[in-house]
Amino acid sequence: MSLMKKYEQEARIEKPDGSIIGPYRASFPGGIILLLDQTADVEEGDVILRELPNGKDERNQVTEATFYSRGVSGTGPHFQIKYRKGQPAEAQKPSQTININGAQSVQVGDYNTQNIINSFEVLVKKIEDSNTPDNQKAEAKSLLRKLLEHPAVVSVIGAAAGGIF
Repeated sequence: MSLMKKYEQEARIEKPDGSIIGPYRASFPGGIILLLDQTADVEEGDVILRELPNGKDERNQVTEATFYSRGVSGTGPHFQIKYRKGQPAEAQKPSQTININGAQSVQVGDYNTQNIINSFEVLVKKIEDSNTPDNQKAEAKSLLRKLLEHPAVVSVIGAAAGGIF
């Protein structure tokens, strides 16, 4: 049995948008991951998923993906993946940061709604003070109002956002 066959398993790739592709033939000989399918769609930032015997997925974030057209030891064309272990699942990732006008950094998540409300108030004021035609100002504020009234936005930042207007 070749060394690659000994470590050959299936791997799936989770893209940044949450979609999962694969499975692909892969080897996990330690330190690197070899994707043994030259048609694999893998790039930095993706997460390699390997199902463990307990049914859970081992998650490894791709830090570098290099394609080799000539294999060694019978691998054939393949991707060599460098990775960082233990990338959290999407549901476990920390809150995201939204930057408004560079100077206003707002963290969306628990206990941060007052900051985002203040930032939207600043945004409305900057729209009003801008050197754009009145009809464009009105359109921008109308779109912002629609955004802040959307149920998904209300569920994240609360109904207080409606008080901006």
